[in-house]
Amino acid sequence: MAKSAAKNTYSPSHQLFLKKYYKRKRSIRLLQLLIILFFLALWEITTRIGLVDSFIFSSPSRVAGTFLDMAADGTIFYHTGITLLETFVSFTIVNVFGIAIAILLWWNEKLAKVLEPYLVVLNSLPKSALAPVFIVWLGNNVKTIIVAAVSVE
Repeated sequence: MAKSAAKNTYSPSHQLFLKKYYKRKRSIRLLQLLIILFFLALWEITTRIGLVDSFIFSSPSRVAGTFLDMAADGTIFYHTGITLLETFVSFTIVNVFGIAIAILLWWNEKLAKVLEPYLVVLNSLPKSALAPVFIVWLGNNVKTIIVAAVSVE
């Protein structure tokens, strides 16, 4: 009741402004939704007719079906837990080492000057390109994911 009483205290011009504002906001949200639906439909159609290889880019309906199957048997929660663990461990490692290195370089200006060109080169490397190398070196396991995540961060 207080909300409707407060709404009546607006001037007619402000009420008109709010009406236009919310109408515009709804139309923007509708257009955003339509764009997503268009791309999902386009993706679905191109995989069904064979323009896009469904083995490489599965269709949205198969993704949704697999998600529902994994949710029903509980495997999605197991995999989500592993992903969260990998994320937390790599985030912790990166922060501990990053802060330690930053403090070390801040305290020792000579060391910072000596290591600067090497750190610049390391920063310019395409980190995502190292992931396949880590898989070959370390195998396909949680350790590899953590090492790849640490190298990217």
